[in-house]
Amino acid sequence: MEPPGSCQSCRQVVTEGRLDYRRGDGIVHNQALLQCDICERYACADCLRVYDIFSGYDFLCHECARELERARLKGGGH
Repeated sequence: MEPPGSCQSCRQVVTEGRLDYRRGDGIVHNQALLQCDICERYACADCLRVYDIFSGYDFLCHECARELERARLKGGGH
């Protein structure tokens, strides 16, 4: 599936600046919206961040990242 022309999280139109994703202290530039590894929504850099959880390039929208953190704090994992 081809990424949409607007963010599926905040609904803003894709611009060049919304494709510069944070990864730690650095920036990862992509040619199109990245897709969250959990909910599979395409999200702009304002709504998604690149994490180093498993592969070093794990894409999580802020909403899914918050849910994972809540589960971790509750001790719901392994």
